Amino acid sequence: MQVKITLLATLAILCVMTVILTGCTGQDSGIPPTPTPTIPGEMYLFDQTNDGETYDVPVDAGIRLKLPENPTTGYSWQLSVTRGLVIVNESYQPDDPTGKLIGSGGTHLWIMRAVQPGMQTVSGFYSRPWESASGNQTSFTLNLMVGGGSVPTGVPPEFTVYTEDDNGRTVQERLDQQFDIRLAENPTTGYSWNLTVPEGLSLIRDEYIPSSGPEQRPGAGGIRSFSLKAEEQGERVIHSEYRRPWVPEGTITYIDLEGGFYGIAGDDGNEYLPLNLEQQYHTDGLRVSFEYEPAKDTATNQMWGTPVNLTFIEETDLYDLTVLVQ
Repeated sequence: MQVKITLLATLAILCVMTVILTGCTGQDSGIPPTPTPTIPGEMYLFDQTNDGETYDVPVDAGIRLKLPENPTTGYSWQLSVTRGLVIVNESYQPDDPTGKLIGSGGTHLWIMRAVQPGMQTVSGFYSRPWESASGNQTSFTLNLMVGGGSVPTGVPPEFTVYTEDDNGRTVQERLDQQFDIRLAENPTTGYSWNLTVPEGLSLIRDEYIPSSGPEQRPGAGGIRSFSLKAEEQGERVIHSEYRRPWVPEGTITYIDLEGGFYGIAGDDGNEYLPLNLEQQYHTDGLRVSFEYEPAKDTATNQMWGTPVNLTFIEETDLYDLTVLVQ
């Protein structure tokens, strides 16, 4: 009888230990790991003491900004950044992780990446979102000269980054040198940059850098980064178009027949004669996206192209960069 009781007690102890161990293990695995953003450059740390100041940072530098915040009061930081900065991650860290201290505050943390050169600005207001701006809110401003000034020790020399501001320019690059073209893009609209790489240059990386990630700020957009390498000497022209790939594309063409008229030479190899082309598109060589319906039972004097009625047309945004490789 004593042996049976001892055996039952032993089994009970084992069951309790199993439950405890399982519970502990389940609790640990139930806490999702904090994602660590991947930033290719050095990390620069800023907080409220840097308000109103200006600093030099290299291209692709990581920026970590920490500001005090107490959501229990209804106040929070409303932060915005200029186009050359992307917010990779943001989070709130309470001073009391146990949650037992009611009304305790914490820290709002942003991780950013400096993706375009030039003067970039971080600005924000500490306010309650449902209240109108009074001009008395606490504010924060941080100016970052990206790619300018001195480069800290240990940071590799920067490669050149070209942006929208360089559209139409002629630049110089050394043979075997890498350089980037970084342009604002918002894939949620359906538009994207379609890059044409000429001979003598090679595309070594095509990367989309989202701002704040798709889960945090849907529709926020980001930066499209093309990394290229100069492999042959000479003049090379890089051409890119910002368009929706499924919408037909073409070039407005002036035809000097029957008094002259404008048509569309489609990229699909067909010629279209729009019967309702507006005056603003009467420019020879203009790149356009367009949609149409066939104009049935229509006779024209032009004897060129297929008569169509346009249901949609817009000018295509272009980006051209001439690179002299030496």
